[in-house]
Amino acid sequence: MLIAKFADGNMESRIAEFEKEYHITLPSQYREFLLTYNGGYTPKTKFKAGKESSDIRGFYGVGDVKLSFDSLEIGEWTKQGYLPIAVDSFGNYIAIGLNIFKNGKIYFCDHEKGYKAKCIVKDFRDFINICESEEIDESFRLSVEEREAALIARGRGDIITDALRQMWQEEIDKYKDMIQEEVVI
Repeated sequence: MLIAKFADGNMESRIAEFEKEYHITLPSQYREFLLTYNGGYTPKTKFKAGKESSDIRGFYGVGDVKLSFDSLEIGEWTKQGYLPIAVDSFGNYIAIGLNIFKNGKIYFCDHEKGYKAKCIVKDFRDFINICESEEIDESFRLSVEEREAALIARGRGDIITDALRQMWQEEIDKYKDMIQEEVVI
């Protein structure tokens, strides 16, 4: 799996503070992942486990990162024995089990079903192994003008709007300096 990591140093103490604040102990494989990557964006990444399949928009990180645990109701999740660790494009979560019965197992949590979770693999390493990523290609980095020209050339210029241009610019800004690397646990 490829990731554009959020790691920004001093992760050992940040993770220890996070665990202390929420009275949790992170499973070792996942803790190792946070120490190295601190979450990150995972464009063009998907997984399939049994009947569950989805994309993965990114993994949450600790502290002042773009996809932070601070945006979640961690306390409510940990009461149920889970910690959301990633999110897909539809707002569904990938969570890791925290209590003695769920410890380290990975769950798919449909956002429309609350805290109801379905186990998909036995540990974090297995989850990383079922994730497949493609490298970001140059199409993500094309300028707004180049994208417009491509649509016009295909006879689709009529769909170009200011909202589409704005969406393209946001995508360009997000991906222009993104560096993907292989996740190693």
